[in-house]
Amino acid sequence: MKKVGLTLLFLLILAPAILAVDVLIPVGPTVISFVALMKGEVESSIPIEVRFWKNFDQVNAELASEKFDIVVLPVSLGANLYMKGADLRLVGVTLWKAFYIVTKDVKINTIEDLRGMDIYTPQGKGQTADVLIRYLLNRHGMDTEKDVSIKYSSPQEIVALLAKGVVNVAILPEPFVTLSVQKSNASIALDLQQLWAEETGLPPRVPITGVFALGKSLQVIPLSICEAINGIKKSALYAMSNPEHSSYLAVDYLGGMDENILKESLQRTLYEYRSVFEVKDEVTKYFEVVSSVAPQAMPEVPDENFFAK
Repeated sequence: MKKVGLTLLFLLILAPAILAVDVLIPVGPTVISFVALMKGEVESSIPIEVRFWKNFDQVNAELASEKFDIVVLPVSLGANLYMKGADLRLVGVTLWKAFYIVTKDVKINTIEDLRGMDIYTPQGKGQTADVLIRYLLNRHGMDTEKDVSIKYSSPQEIVALLAKGVVNVAILPEPFVTLSVQKSNASIALDLQQLWAEETGLPPRVPITGVFALGKSLQVIPLSICEAINGIKKSALYAMSNPEHSSYLAVDYLGGMDENILKESLQRTLYEYRSVFEVKDEVTKYFEVVSSVAPQAMPEVPDENFFAK
């Protein structure tokens, strides 16, 4: 009886370390970096349940319920939610390269060539494309309210408008860049990550998508969170190392988008998990830029507690 009691106690002590981890990821291209984990192409030492969020209202509802452990979000969105009181901590960054300026029927060789243009970007103010183009235009002496016209729409709609010739200049993330080239006869003009590097002296990458842990989960099941992060890291590496198979696996999650488009898009995409300990300075620099060019989106830079310890 004593032996049974000790065994039960031992299991209870270990239980927090082996609990399953609930991970929320956005509907869309991010699934490419998670599909190896979801389909068992990479191993995880703990059970990981991957669920999808479709819009920011759903993210807010999930935060209110706290029925998840890890959520994948645009880094600026995660920061804003944190500053509004959400129990989130940035653990790492997994997407670094995806955004390009694409054109149709016009020639753009430099940022200066954008003067007087209508520029279509995905989503809205404070999002990655908007922040990068405003920063680059400002660095080249242009007023983003007078010298250009920045307009917003969904990536899918922008691709359609390019195809119709209604839009001539747009900023898109992959795989919509590749889709616009193949379906809308658009051209890739400029790599925003490279331009960012030239202006900042940082590597040619931008912290686009972050991996955030619920603060409570970091305290209660830290070992499970660490093991889940290891799985996420391996899955991102698998996507970059096995683009053909990853694209094949991802098709069912992306509305049947052509797997050849997905495969080609990975040539211009960088999924690479980097812990916050490695890239904190880069993330902070990005937040400073967001705050300067889109203060309504980020009035201030998050404090030290935002970064997982």
